[in-house]
Amino acid sequence: MEYRGIDVSKWQGSIDWSRVKNSGVEFAIIRIGYGMYENQKDSQFENNYVGCLKNNIPVGVYLYSYALNENDAKKEAEVVLKWLNGRQLNLPVYYDIEDKTQQNLGKKTLTNMCISFCEEIEKAGYWAGVYANKYWFTNLLDGSELGNRFTCWVAQYNSVNTYAGKYDMWQYTSSGSVDGIDGNVDLNILYRDIFTNTIGKVPVSDLPNLSDYKGVSIVDALKQNGVDSSFENRKRLYALAGFTDEYVGSAIQNLNLLNKLGANVDVTSNYYPVPRYNGNSIVDALKSIDVDSSFENRKRIAAKNKINNYRGTSYQNSKMLKLLKRGQLLKV
Repeated sequence: MEYRGIDVSKWQGSIDWSRVKNSGVEFAIIRIGYGMYENQKDSQFENNYVGCLKNNIPVGVYLYSYALNENDAKKEAEVVLKWLNGRQLNLPVYYDIEDKTQQNLGKKTLTNMCISFCEEIEKAGYWAGVYANKYWFTNLLDGSELGNRFTCWVAQYNSVNTYAGKYDMWQYTSSGSVDGIDGNVDLNILYRDIFTNTIGKVPVSDLPNLSDYKGVSIVDALKQNGVDSSFENRKRLYALAGFTDEYVGSAIQNLNLLNKLGANVDVTSNYYPVPRYNGNSIVDALKSIDVDSSFENRKRIAAKNKINNYRGTSYQNSKMLKLLKRGQLLKV
């Protein structure tokens, strides 16, 4: 059985994953980053990951390696796991080893680097693999040992794959064209059935059940249920829950997410509605949503929202207006 897919990174820019899905793409491998440092995360990883989940595209990740020894490779695995932060994958975490700074390290060192990376990934419960081109697998790596221990993804831009070793996926061109992606994109064929099993920590469709939570804080609710409450995971959950607007962590978005996850919070009872007003006057903005805009009421609203010693200054009014437009202004 064969499945057709793509691999992408920040170099493909902003991707329309709905169009990609409709074009017939059956899976995607997205770059999570490069190297061993936290600031080397791919700038499009989160958008690409959420885009795949929202469109039910099975997803895996790869790291472009700059390691020069086994210790470096282990550190690269550790930063990948930190970026993943326990989130689910359907396909492996691949170690992309091909940089010219590595090619003279020797077959034993390069192979051991791959093993060190993959073993760390497997310890965390993920499926690990190695990506390299045919020349590297044949001449610079022990392709036989890697093929027997891990899944291999081989690149050879040709009409047929002539690599003699074991592999599960073939990258056959770097100049493919897919609707929803501007410019060229790598195309791949997967020869292994990964669609009947989930590789990772939780099924794609799983969302936490927050029905036991009493309160209005999504962070507290997630922590109470043992779920990662970081911004990135809340962004992921927001997309999984079916919301299509960009998650920025606003009060309204968090309350909507609480509701979606079963917390039964009355979204409208705590915050003033966001006005359609586009001006700079808090008085006019409050009037536009039929709220008393008198100084005394604004003073009460300010106190409720921890805008202390309200005197109606330009700074205080601007702060109040900003909260209102974000859906974060608490009602009195």
